[in-house]
Amino acid sequence: MNTAINYTDLPPKEREVADMYVYGYTKKEISYFLSKPIRTVENQIRSLYTKTEVHKDTEFARWYFCSRFNISFDLSPLKRQIAASCLLALIATSIFFDNNLVRIRTSRARITMVKRASRKNEA
Repeated sequence: MNTAINYTDLPPKEREVADMYVYGYTKKEISYFLSKPIRTVENQIRSLYTKTEVHKDTEFARWYFCSRFNISFDLSPLKRQIAASCLLALIATSIFFDNNLVRIRTSRARITMVKRASRKNEA
């Protein structure tokens, strides 16, 4: 993981994609909300992985939160446990109270059903 590059060193467009990707949006959703082709989003995410020298989503999320909120990458075990407990409490309250603080992915494939309008015979 490249600790030399910081969140503020990224171009604004890549920062926008990184924000949405880390918060759980799929590539397809990011391309829809930002009105970009899905290939552009995939290329920007690939570029982010290359710049930060990570290979997994979890590594990228760790780099993102540490560099975005100026948290040291080398935390002591006690500080790491406290940070993990705080994040767990945030997620638990979000799930319990059903607010949209944290977005949780339920599945990769999203299927939307479209209800057809029935045609009325005028004859």
